[in-house]
Amino acid sequence: MLPLNINYSFNYGIILLILFIFLIISGLLSVIFYNNNLDLSFFNLILNSFNSFFYFLLRFIHNNSANLFFLFIFFHIFKSWFYTQSKNFVVLILGLIIFFLACAVAFFGYCLPMGQMSF
Repeated sequence: MLPLNINYSFNYGIILLILFIFLIISGLLSVIFYNNNLDLSFFNLILNSFNSFFYFLLRFIHNNSANLFFLFIFFHIFKSWFYTQSKNFVVLILGLIIFFLACAVAFFGYCLPMGQMSF
């Protein structure tokens, strides 16, 4: 028998896992199309996006998965604040460290060489 306080908010962890798998797969597939030439990196990014529907769909999936990933991280953190006890302070600190590391990875994944930003 399940406890009475379990609700749909306990699914945030598995949703984060699925989104993380989508992010890893779409990120690795987008590396195939990346060009490391400093002069052509942004140009090839836009050119591949317009010439190939698969690449546009890949960027769309990766972008939306990243946005949903951070949305569900917020939901997961707020759920843990409301449903856990104060004795789990170490778990809360580790979760916040993971959150700030995810923010750093997302920021540095958004930057292209020489200060160019991908849109």
